[in-house]
Amino acid sequence: MKVFLDDKEFSFNKPISVKRLLESLNLNPESHIVLVNGAIKTPDSKISEDANVRIVRAVSGG
Repeated sequence: MKVFLDDKEFSFNKPISVKRLLESLNLNPESHIVLVNGAIKTPDSKISEDANVRIVRAVSGG
């Protein structure tokens, strides 16, 4: 799978959960949203090895 974060690209060649993916990239799941083939996924979702993944930072403010 190809994973895009900001201007970086990462490759993983086996299925992985969203939670494990974020952990492997040292990213906080509370502050990042994972889109798999354009759909938002939850931390327990599995990502297939042929997926296109984009990670975006969740920004909040008041």
